[in-house]
Amino acid sequence: MRIERFQDFQADAVSSIIRRNLTEVNSKDYPEDIIRSLFEHFAPENILKNAQSQYTFVVIQDSEVVGTASLADFGSAESPNYYAVTIFVLPELHGQGIGTKLIKAVELKAWELEAKKITVRASITAKGFYQKLGYQFRDGEVLDDNRNYVMEKKRA
Repeated sequence: MRIERFQDFQADAVSSIIRRNLTEVNSKDYPEDIIRSLFEHFAPENILKNAQSQYTFVVIQDSEVVGTASLADFGSAESPNYYAVTIFVLPELHGQGIGTKLIKAVELKAWELEAKKITVRASITAKGFYQKLGYQFRDGEVLDDNRNYVMEKKRA
């Protein structure tokens, strides 16, 4: 298993991983309209578009893309605001440490860029995963308007 930077030809595989998680995993915690909207948002062409402005990583296992994660800066050049986004692993491989390796790759890149903290909008489904990795609720354990928890990890 190795982690590498995303390449354009991997967009279909990344889209498929995200969409499978939405329908097979996240759909237990979110209404159908939200899942449908996210499903459309993560079409391959949007994966390609987002990868142009993000540090996107993939996990390769047996020559197959099995996970993805990105680091996005939603701030400005003067005041960066780093977010870990689209962290997904093939559902049948959950619990094998792949997501942890991905988040560590994202964190390493953020710390290289001198980020002071990383923010994540954790789904209801993934809240416990991020807590285990040291992320804490920014504004208390409350859901935002998109039914996500806003969590942060500060640089040690």
